[in-house]
Amino acid sequence: MDFLRIVTALLFVVRILAYNNGAPHSRYPALGWSSWVALGPGAEHPKFDFCDEFSVKNSIDAFLAVGLYDAGYRHFHLDDCWAGGRNETGFLYGEKDHWPNGMKPVIDYAHSKGLTFGLYTCAGSKTCVGGRPGSKDHWDQDAAVFAEWGVDWVKMDWCNTKGMDPKTTYSTMSTAMNKTGRHMHFNMCEWGRDNPWEWGFKVAQSWRMGGDHTGWWSSTKEVVRNSMKIPASGSGQAWGWNDMDMLQTGNYKQAAHANGRESNMTATEYMTEFSMWAIQASPLTVTTPIMNCSDGRSLKSSQQDHQPKKNCSISLTKQLSQAKCIKDQSFGCYNNNLTMWTNAGCRGDFACDGLNVECNAMGAGQHLCACSPVTCEPWISELQKKILLNTEIIAINQDDTPQGRPIVPNDSRIWARNLTDGSVAVALYNEGDHEMKIHVEFTDLGWTSATKVTARDLWLHTDTHCIGQYPPKGNVTVEPHQTVLLRLTKE
Repeated sequence: MDFLRIVTALLFVVRILAYNNGAPHSRYPALGWSSWVALGPGAEHPKFDFCDEFSVKNSIDAFLAVGLYDAGYRHFHLDDCWAGGRNETGFLYGEKDHWPNGMKPVIDYAHSKGLTFGLYTCAGSKTCVGGRPGSKDHWDQDAAVFAEWGVDWVKMDWCNTKGMDPKTTYSTMSTAMNKTGRHMHFNMCEWGRDNPWEWGFKVAQSWRMGGDHTGWWSSTKEVVRNSMKIPASGSGQAWGWNDMDMLQTGNYKQAAHANGRESNMTATEYMTEFSMWAIQASPLTVTTPIMNCSDGRSLKSSQQDHQPKKNCSISLTKQLSQAKCIKDQSFGCYNNNLTMWTNAGCRGDFACDGLNVECNAMGAGQHLCACSPVTCEPWISELQKKILLNTEIIAINQDDTPQGRPIVPNDSRIWARNLTDGSVAVALYNEGDHEMKIHVEFTDLGWTSATKVTARDLWLHTDTHCIGQYPPKGNVTVEPHQTVLLRLTKE
């Protein structure tokens, strides 16, 4: 099997079809961050399906501070959390209480830090999670307002689309975006149902190749299995990439829970997630909190040490519940004026000691929310630093050759991707629950049995000199759910 010749031929074919409208940081798979499970109001951080000006600006600062920018990440994306409605002429606007200055100043702030900014929409009448307005029958209007705000990347989901055709719909939105004259990356998200790798090259830079990915090993394994079913002709190329969905890298209790699942993978499994997304040239878009926020005060101690105070400086600005909010009966504050309370089902936005506070806790009994100033500190875990900032693995991903594939069809153990410098990335992938012993014959990569190679282990950061195979003798042991990721360079 001449793996090199086959992929080179495919490279030429796909380049002819690839879609390039000049969108920034889109020739290679998008490398970035998403708000999906990562943001929250004030010190209540994170909270699923939330974003606002405060949390986004602080996360933009944190993006740089935790090292993502220095490692090559450039994309900053908001998912289904931002839209408020449409004005009288049908144009979108952000939730007014969350974006008091509108969307453009926040996007400008991202640009001032060297980031490209992405927004979410949906092809149907409403978005998938928040029930916010979708783009159906507003293609030109939405494309125009995205361009006016300076958006660089648009994800379009596929909920509430009964009777609609993906090829027609995504082509319509692609045309509308390009008519604006602004170079915007288009990310199609119809979950791989209509084989977007067969037609997506003509209308978008990336497309979801399957369903939602969660931080469970069963989900990671399923995404990899589905990816290997994509034919070589649809295996990705410059300006056109199969998107395996957002990385959950290192998310545990610090992240909000999408799809009702808290991430629970081991460190080994998270390293495999990153390895397999990288060699398959998927966008590497991580969704994780990148800062810790606090109000500098314990809510519990506020309740214990102080009595509720009437006539305090608090007022309701927007009610968010059916239960009526009545001052001093269903909401109020403590005499330190740093903590407010709600009960009897009251939920809403409040002005508390001059600060805008969302106290939107559901459930019976009394709930507390902080009225003191919130501070946020950039933070990711040591595991996330080890994985997300591994620039050697990022370099495997950031190339414009076709994505990696199993060297033997339907056998997931050995994957290879030819890179533009002549080296080959190889993944030894063990999806099973028992250790695996395996080696790589260089003849399977299109080389000869006499080829001399330096094999770089991209997790251990060590080099091994080999002739004809890796390892030089015998087999390498790959632990359950582990991936050994190599870069093989001829000597």
